Amino acid sequence: SDPDLEAEMLRRMMVRFGTDNERAKTQLASAKVEPQARLSRGVEGGLLELNDQFDRAWRRVGLALDRIGFTVEDRDRSKGLYFVRYIDPNADVKTTEEKGWLSRLKFWGSSTRVPSKEQYRILVQGDGKGAEVRVLDKDGARERSETANRILTLLFDQLK
Repeated sequence: SDPDLEAEMLRRMMVRFGTDNERAKTQLASAKVEPQARLSRGVEGGLLELNDQFDRAWRRVGLALDRIGFTVEDRDRSKGLYFVRYIDPNADVKTTEEKGWLSRLKFWGSSTRVPSKEQYRILVQGDGKGAEVRVLDKDGARERSETANRILTLLFDQLK
């Protein structure tokens, strides 16, 4: 969802229903927009806090994963887990500049390597006030890598 686009559509509807254009602009400007998500990073890894109950947060995270382009291999709603595969565009890909001169002479080989798809678990946990989203590794331990932070940032961009 795009808050700016929604605000513009609301302003147009207000004008259409008889509100003065300037008054509609001031009312929209004075309205406080509470963020739907907060991203925090700590020693134990990143955390995405949502202002939604578990049911709505589960649905929103699933839609965000689809929009971003993650491969969702499995999901377990009772445990709040999405099993996803993610290709990190910056992980372990060496270009020809980073290789030695002998490797450059090997013209019959592939010049670029395709990064491996890593499996992660996206954990959605709800408490009475909201929901939290964490990235876990394939074994279920808290993931603290830069890739996990990138995944949370991508989700935050979709859910804010």
